[in-house]
Amino acid sequence: MPGKGCKKRGRKHTPITSEKQQGLFGAELARRRAGKERRMKGITTAELEEHLRESKGKKLPKRKRKKK
Repeated sequence: MPGKGCKKRGRKHTPITSEKQQGLFGAELARRRAGKERRMKGITTAELEEHLRESKGKKLPKRKRKKK
């Protein structure tokens, strides 16, 4: 996940790479819609929605494994 906004800095955002990350982004979006305190402060609500929209329907691994 990039820092202070993906589009503001003119670079392509990092896509969602696992189901776990997708769940974290979905939970953050739900928190924001409910008006609760944010946990991911470096990303806007529009960017969260865009990330989730792009990953919808894709077959993602449960967790991304680190390369050795």
